[in-house]
Amino acid sequence: MFRFKVHDKQRCAIFARMITKTLENLVKHAEAWPREDQEELADYARVIEARRTGLYATSETERRAVTAGLAEADHGTFVGEDTVRAADIRRRL
Repeated sequence: MFRFKVHDKQRCAIFARMITKTLENLVKHAEAWPREDQEELADYARVIEARRTGLYATSETERRAVTAGLAEADHGTFVGEDTVRAADIRRRL
């Protein structure tokens, strides 16, 4: 492994360029992915951003699911205990 002596500011600039290029390449590749995979990547990015900022931005799919769930609750429609139990088991809760 080669070791280069560079000042901290130079090292940071080199890393920033490397990271930027890595992300640019990833996005270019992701443009050819199926929509579902692109949405999954965006979900991961939202989780990371939420961890960093303390704010979570929901996806369009999540907003629709929440809206549908609230409408069902307004109408008194809830899933049965068996469905909740099965979901808990799948998620190991």
